[in-house]
Amino acid sequence: MGIFDKLFGKNNAEKRAQRQWDYMWQRWAEGALPSPYQELLTYDSEVQDGGHLQFFLNMELRKSNMFALMAQLKEILPEGHAGNLSAAYRAYCRLGVDVNDDASIAEALDEAPLRTYDGYYAEHEEEMLDLLEAYAATL
Repeated sequence: MGIFDKLFGKNNAEKRAQRQWDYMWQRWAEGALPSPYQELLTYDSEVQDGGHLQFFLNMELRKSNMFALMAQLKEILPEGHAGNLSAAYRAYCRLGVDVNDDASIAEALDEAPLRTYDGYYAEHEEEMLDLLEAYAATL
């Protein structure tokens, strides 16, 4: 049994983990994950793609209830990430970006005013991956 595990166990475990990971993202794309995981994957996806500014702009454009969304994210995020998200949102609110004005959005995107918060996210990305992998393993 020990040789079998060495030869096949890890490979099978990795394949299973990959299937669970893919399934998690598939369910997210369908909007079928429970809260707060649906919101967590949206946050991760948006920040990975275009940073906190993109996340906040897209949530505002979608008319999301930011207070409810922030509460859901704070429920699941590691403490440092939760603090970073809160600080990023306060900074975003101070920008006063008009999401109905393309020039206002373009100006904010050009200036990249939330890059400090994006940097924290990138530096602590492993914590997010651990959180997402742990959730995927439950599926």
